[in-house]
Amino acid sequence: MISNKTFTLLDSVSPGGAEKVDWDPENKHAWVITGEFTDDKGGQVVVVDYSKGYDAGEVLAEYYLEGDVSDVRISSKGLAAASVFDRDTREGKVQFLSLATGGTIENLGSVDVGFQPDQLSFTKNGKQLVTADEGEPLAFYGSDEPGQNPPGSISIIDIKSKNPSKSKVTTLYFEKSNKYYEDRGVRLYGPEKDGLSNFGRLDIEPEYVGITGNKQALVALQENNALAVVNLKKKKITGVFGLGLKNWDGIAIDTLEDDIYNPYEKEGLRGIRMPDGIDTFKMKFNGKKETFFISPNEGDGRVRPDDIPQGFVELEEDATYSFGTTSTGLDTEVELTDELTRQTIYLNEGEVAGATSFEASNDEMIISLKYGAIEPDEFWSDETDPSEPKGGETVDMSKFDPNFVAEDDTDTAFDVNDPITGQFGLYGGRGFSIHNNKGEEIYDSGNLTEEIANAFGYYPDGRSGNKGTEPETVEYFKLKKRHFIAVALERADNQADPEGRGSIVPVFEIIDLEASNNDDRLQHVGSFLAPLSESPEGLLFVKDSKSSGTMFISNERSRTLDTFSFSLSDLA
Repeated sequence: MISNKTFTLLDSVSPGGAEKVDWDPENKHAWVITGEFTDDKGGQVVVVDYSKGYDAGEVLAEYYLEGDVSDVRISSKGLAAASVFDRDTREGKVQFLSLATGGTIENLGSVDVGFQPDQLSFTKNGKQLVTADEGEPLAFYGSDEPGQNPPGSISIIDIKSKNPSKSKVTTLYFEKSNKYYEDRGVRLYGPEKDGLSNFGRLDIEPEYVGITGNKQALVALQENNALAVVNLKKKKITGVFGLGLKNWDGIAIDTLEDDIYNPYEKEGLRGIRMPDGIDTFKMKFNGKKETFFISPNEGDGRVRPDDIPQGFVELEEDATYSFGTTSTGLDTEVELTDELTRQTIYLNEGEVAGATSFEASNDEMIISLKYGAIEPDEFWSDETDPSEPKGGETVDMSKFDPNFVAEDDTDTAFDVNDPITGQFGLYGGRGFSIHNNKGEEIYDSGNLTEEIANAFGYYPDGRSGNKGTEPETVEYFKLKKRHFIAVALERADNQADPEGRGSIVPVFEIIDLEASNNDDRLQHVGSFLAPLSESPEGLLFVKDSKSSGTMFISNERSRTLDTFSFSLSDLA
């Protein structure tokens, strides 16, 4: 049963941005990355002081890093670590930091890790740090440019507490054959696959790390719809398995963008989970304590990046533009940087003598001297957006179900009137699921998160054909002997607000994972609603007593950090 119970927002701080957050319990400080980047300054880490109470957060210190910053974590020993990478090459490092006397952030040095570290986690004892090095393709992946697909990896750092910059780093790559991964349900899907027997090294993209104690890490491989198991003592990837397809049979889903929430049952529909910010927990199951992981099934396929610095520009579709290496001095001129040559490009409206002219085929294009004006996914993309009125993204289901007969040799259209197959594919699970450490599904939320968003007036019908509310991350927490899961819905916002403000984070209690009926395994007990925040990206639960705690929610689009304090008596 869906409860409309909400938790009261204590405070909302705007530290200049808020994507990920972690907690220093000794000083009652929240460490936040802002996600902001400028030419002269890199990503930013901000410390917010809550020593005067959770409703009185004050920005205490800030520090700029040399590159994009993707995450920040505090170890049980008080050491801060931020994952940083170069925007052009994706070369990654972990920057160690501490808060010095006087309220300034001190640089303790760095170590090199794999390409594009996306997220990092300390072991419980603080002796090791694990990074998920995503290694996303660069701007011209799919062209004939070399080096456009750096390898994904997992880095294990053995921390030297007295001199963290001298810490030992072991970086693990996915070196086995294509057959090994595909036999285990791992999704390999890219233009180089047919020519490389070990394509997994380039195609597998680690996204998020869940640590179970001090000995094992579970790492989400989002685009590959899989999970990797890492033995931290032996420093080896000991297993990789796919997360399979979500079966929508018997579950109502809204796939039509018609300005209302109008779910209906569609037999044969399947979804590829593709989890983002996973979390892990332990509890008794079938008489013994087992490890589980929670999968927020966002559904993020691989596309050419549309946020490339400098070389990316928004245009008026069907309008004429000109570009070249010589400035015209016109007031409408835009100065860009060629992502391949690093030369300066001057873009002007209309036709300009001596310059290259083009008609904008899209409102988002990338300009380069070699390839001209190209759309963000012109070279290659594994996401296909069929023309209206079909709507929705598609995927080749035959790669996951050997009994599936495709409508054609490419992708199955997400089409409610398909007369041939009766089975359809879409990105994401539009909810969350719980799996054991072998990847077997124990629970799936069905359409519950979207039902909850709609009950609060937060369901975005404009996303019905395209991943829905997009669960971004989850946070497990325990009060006394009760187990809870908070789920951040990145795309759900207040439909009554003219500016689309408002975020929602539903909370569920694990009732009985062994129940025969899926609906009896978890129960919705309330939701965190922040009326001025948008796009929750990070969750952090801080336990204040055996029966109470505070939830921190960092919101990417509104650049706010929200706090909600509650106790067991507040839960439904």
